[in-house]
Amino acid sequence: MPLTHTVINKLQPSSTSVDTKRPDKHSDGNGLQLWVRYTGVKSWISAYRWQGKQQTLTIGTYPVMSLQDARQRNIEIKRLIANGVNPKDHKKAQQASQDGSNIFDNIAQSWYSERKTHLKESTFTRNYSAYMRDVKPSIGKKNINDITAPDVLAIGKSIESRGANEMARRTIREVGQIFKHAIRNGLATYNPAIDLAEAIKPHKTTNHHRITSQQLPKLLTDINAYQGDVLVKLGLWFVCYTFVRTNELRFMEWSEIDYKQGLWRIPEDKMKAKRLHIVPLAPQAMAILEQIKELGFSDQYVFFNTSTHKPYSQSAFINALWNMDYKGKMTVHGFRGLASTTLHEKEFMHEAIELQLAHDRENKISAAYNGAQHLLYRIDMMNQWANFIDDAYAGKLDNVIRADFKQQTQKHG
Repeated sequence: MPLTHTVINKLQPSSTSVDTKRPDKHSDGNGLQLWVRYTGVKSWISAYRWQGKQQTLTIGTYPVMSLQDARQRNIEIKRLIANGVNPKDHKKAQQASQDGSNIFDNIAQSWYSERKTHLKESTFTRNYSAYMRDVKPSIGKKNINDITAPDVLAIGKSIESRGANEMARRTIREVGQIFKHAIRNGLATYNPAIDLAEAIKPHKTTNHHRITSQQLPKLLTDINAYQGDVLVKLGLWFVCYTFVRTNELRFMEWSEIDYKQGLWRIPEDKMKAKRLHIVPLAPQAMAILEQIKELGFSDQYVFFNTSTHKPYSQSAFINALWNMDYKGKMTVHGFRGLASTTLHEKEFMHEAIELQLAHDRENKISAAYNGAQHLLYRIDMMNQWANFIDDAYAGKLDNVIRADFKQQTQKHG
């Protein structure tokens, strides 16, 4: 029969409850129960079935919650079940709303803290910077369950409007991952970012801007006259001699340099193709390293920014070119295209050029790649290339490089 205040006030733990430490259960009907624990505490419990399983939910204690309030709360729980909502999930969401744990930025920061231990530093920095710049200002302060698909898509479209289509797609996917993290932790019930990345137009691939070999002398003169950061200037010269990727340059470490053989061995985890890459260092490139070493900026990284206490950013090098009035004319990556075109024109062996560029194209480089393949040939090629750079700087482009080793590929393979 239904409970009354008089009955409830008289209830005391039974001897069985005291002995077994289990509560005495008194029903009020419609799934509402009052549990009298062996300590004397009286708890309101709502019993219900969810997806075929018996569940219970503590909704308060007597007399803080009266009999009338307990009945009303129990009715609300029955309504949630009728609407297809698990009362436990609803309670957890309410608690999260009160303590801020379901605020999107709090959830995102938790997810990024976990990701930091699993990603390369450069990848994490890129993704987290995009979040702080584009996502947090838009939805960071919102309750995660109030965020809609249009909210997420608006972020992607804003990034797309800057011409950063791939970044827009990546950012939407990152937001989706944060929602999945929230769902796993019971802080969200759905993911509004699903399939939204497809709404961003695919990136249209364009070739990197680069000058021609006839324009090279002026560029080299401009680099040499650059009045900005000395390491950025030396870095541009080093790229001229080695035509490595910007990230390979940025994260170059002293421990990777073989001074005796004049080689730079880049570990596979730093390479785009995820395999060891060997860069022959001509005397000109070694001389630059000696200059940097004498500056004593870092015992680990070659191109170390003493202001930020980490390797230089990609923008440091491209901004230097822009400051020399090469915006839209030349990029750091453009040195690779310039080297490839020039070396092919001079009839150096195609496979050796591709190996030195560390290209990973199907059917062009053997899957059984050996970092030392054609190494003697490549050493000579890189020495001749460095001499070509010096001749271009001196205005002696008539002193063309010649592929003297082009008939000796089998001997040095």
